[in-house]
Amino acid sequence: MPLYKASASELAALVAADTNTSGFIKDTEGWRILGASGVAVSHTGNTSETALSTTAVAAGAMGPNGILRVRALFSYTNSANNKNLRIRLGGVSGTEFANITATTTVHHDIIRTIHNRNSASSQVGILATSTNPLTASSGALIAGTINTANAQDLVISGQLASSGETVTLESYIVELKYGA
Repeated sequence: MPLYKASASELAALVAADTNTSGFIKDTEGWRILGASGVAVSHTGNTSETALSTTAVAAGAMGPNGILRVRALFSYTNSANNKNLRIRLGGVSGTEFANITATTTVHHDIIRTIHNRNSASSQVGILATSTNPLTASSGALIAGTINTANAQDLVISGQLASSGETVTLESYIVELKYGA
């Protein structure tokens, strides 16, 4: 159960009232929590990709230069089998901004930012398989084409290679900064 999740009308009102478009680094100026929870949600029993959290991003809420900031903490069975941990914009079949394959560890903390690139339908993010967003990578950046002028879902999901194992979303937060 989310601790707080803004409705589409609340978010639209907050974005409309936010006239300060400078200094997006200051968390107290313009960042909005769209969804957050510390309640564990588990997936086991099949090998299908399964949504563990879905957060609505209201139509136009990002603006052409907006940012989504996502942090998701996962735990999972320690084995040689793959456990895929994903963050997608555009629903469960949308663009992957994170796709981490975990095996012989027990947890992973994923941090991602998704930036609109002066267009509601053009995003940029780091390589989806990058396990540490704070280091250099030789992989290409993600170029998304999800139209955020329309309502979209940000989905945090898990997928197992073995149905007898478990992946758990332990906590998450999704934040939005409008960018004109």
